[in-house]
Amino acid sequence: MEKQKDDFRKSLNSVQNWPQGARDDFVLHALDCSAIVAITDTRGRILSVNSRFEEISGYTRQELIGNDHRMLRSKQHDKKFFRQMYRTIASGNVWHGEICNRRQDGSLYWVDTTIVPHVSETGKVTSYVAIRFDITARKQAENHLKSSRQKLQKVVNTDFLTKISNRLHFSHILRRTLRASTASHICLALLDVDTFKTINDTSGHDSGDRLLRKIAEKLQAFENENCFIARIGGDEFAVLMTGETPSLFETVLLNILKQMRFSLRHRTVTHACTVSIGYVCVPLSGAREKVLLKCADLALYAAKTGGRNRVREYHPAMEEKLDLAARLRRRVQTGLRDQSIKVFYQPIFSLSVPGRISFEALLHWDHPQHKVLSPQYFPEVFEDHSLTMTLNTFMTHKVMEDMSKLREQNVRFERIAINITSCDFENTDFFRKLDSLAEGMNVPLTSLALEITENVFSRPHHQQVERELDTLHRKGVQISLDDFGTGFASLTHLKTITFDYVKINRAFVAGLERHGTDAAIIRGVIDIVHSLGRKVVAEGIRSASQVRALLEMECDFVQGDFLCEAVPVMDIPAALEKIRYKALL
Repeated sequence: MEKQKDDFRKSLNSVQNWPQGARDDFVLHALDCSAIVAITDTRGRILSVNSRFEEISGYTRQELIGNDHRMLRSKQHDKKFFRQMYRTIASGNVWHGEICNRRQDGSLYWVDTTIVPHVSETGKVTSYVAIRFDITARKQAENHLKSSRQKLQKVVNTDFLTKISNRLHFSHILRRTLRASTASHICLALLDVDTFKTINDTSGHDSGDRLLRKIAEKLQAFENENCFIARIGGDEFAVLMTGETPSLFETVLLNILKQMRFSLRHRTVTHACTVSIGYVCVPLSGAREKVLLKCADLALYAAKTGGRNRVREYHPAMEEKLDLAARLRRRVQTGLRDQSIKVFYQPIFSLSVPGRISFEALLHWDHPQHKVLSPQYFPEVFEDHSLTMTLNTFMTHKVMEDMSKLREQNVRFERIAINITSCDFENTDFFRKLDSLAEGMNVPLTSLALEITENVFSRPHHQQVERELDTLHRKGVQISLDDFGTGFASLTHLKTITFDYVKINRAFVAGLERHGTDAAIIRGVIDIVHSLGRKVVAEGIRSASQVRALLEMECDFVQGDFLCEAVPVMDIPAALEKIRYKALL
């Protein structure tokens, strides 16, 4: 290494010892061999070029000299770029940078350029010498690397299924918006598909994927510079908006909600698709990522528990309600463990055949502060699907156990009715489990009844529910339409659903003696149900006069606290003895 340094010093010294003219000629020759050189006047007209300039530009010396240097422009640089360059060299300063030029054949090339102004003795710039080195290969490699990075970045930021932005990209855009946006307000909305699990379970994952792609496609129609769309997980999407008019955010979300109502067909099954949307809108200054996500999630939860297929804006009361519901659910879970959650039974009496009795199983909570509570006092618990399923499973097991106790007590009964919620229908093997449990506990299915509210049939998977109910009905389980008259499309259900009983809601029974309208409705329901060969149960009986009025209307069964309150299984014999002292007929 030292020897090479010495050789270089000797060579340099030898050149420096040459006569001035020889040394200048040598430097110019070396420059001409390695660099692309051109001389222009102050107006940009080419005065001289070397052979390397001809080679890289594709023009001959005759075609170049006398022409404006602008003939090589590639349009890859804006006016500001050249304005700054000319300002530098016109003031007598050297400019250095990278320029993209265009060859005669139209192809582009890049040169690392140094422009040196020639300044006269009077201080005036008279010409420019431009010395360039070809860096096209390097720029192409850089562009290739940049393109590869961009493609990789796109893959990293794109959801593989829907081809829209994913959660990672959403988080990046949200943080950048909070940091750099100049808008006055920000809106974060979370969108959840109401029907996704049902479609996946009944029509397969291909149909679920098709649903997600269709939703993403519809959402993209709303995307613009102020509205960002992303799929952030499973069947959940995010909509991020900024703007000066907060009231417009809800308008956009309502339009999105409307566009998300469509049908998806799979073979012979048509699914009605809807979404739930929760959002939060706040001034951009002071907004925080985690707070926005939490508030939007609470609003989404409110939209789903409020009936789905709707838009809900965040309100602080939602957080208070959620905390209360969470505490309540924890207490109920504790109640299941310490057996303060119990199953009570309320008799259902026949008005046409005295002594013919069935029971409805009802959950009760032996609450430490409020004595015994029925489910109407803790409805928030049933907003949790998992806990609802746990409670329903507990009730079903307990009912089948208590059937044996009733037989031991010589209590004669026809059936025990169990209330079934929409959560049960989300699990496609519910009825198989019910059949298997009954067989394992030696309980005949003919001693069971299922009470189902009408809103179950307003859900998108109602066709599946109807088919499974029909299967159980053929095995001997009775089906009762509970709270009839308060649900959705009641008369349609009478025509399309397999059922044995209709239970008239207590709200109509309460007005039986005061309002002629309620009496007319009850009479009409009884006549319609009887014409279909089915029976009617009136619940919520509070007086003997109500019983007599229903008897006159030929109602089949009655149930209510006036006749007998719900009691634990061991208290049923004593409770039935007291019935003898009440004049039912």
